[in-house]
Amino acid sequence: MTDDAREKAAKLAETLHARGHAGPAEQLATAATAVEHGFLRGLRDTLQSVLTAIEAIDPVSATMIDELRLEVDKRLMPPHS
Repeated sequence: MTDDAREKAAKLAETLHARGHAGPAEQLATAATAVEHGFLRGLRDTLQSVLTAIEAIDPVSATMIDELRLEVDKRLMPPHS
């Protein structure tokens, strides 16, 4: 989700909340977060697959691959996962 899309979703949620539509505002905020987390999860899974393929081709790189796996997880896993 781009910064612009994130801002627009946040503004819309604020507007809905200000107009007394707390439920839909919360649903919008939750959906926007889920989309972003879903993208990050998909990217993480793809990178992990690539790392597995590299490790299969070059087993000597296992230690380096393990370090990369940790970095990928640290940077792409949403908080509270």
